[in-house]
Amino acid sequence: MPIYITLMKYTDQGRKDIASLPDRAEAVGKRVEQAGGKVLGNYVTMGRFDQISVTEAPDDETAARLLLIIAGRDNVVTETLRGFTMEEVRELL
Repeated sequence: MPIYITLMKYTDQGRKDIASLPDRAEAVGKRVEQAGGKVLGNYVTMGRFDQISVTEAPDDETAARLLLIIAGRDNVVTETLRGFTMEEVRELL
């Protein structure tokens, strides 16, 4: 299943309600599972981005749909990368 790495920066709204972050992440995880995907990990980070999420989704369209839902909540600005395992790279080459 394709892997997606999402880099997130909190908006003012997202920072204002930071105490609910674990609950919000859990709710997003449930949406991902309902769409046929899986959250592999969520990490609060130090540096340029505030949070990183690693997920699996059945396809790019499903991943995009989920990201649009997240964007619509206005808590984070995201940048998503499609990740390829070394086995997938081996097959591509």
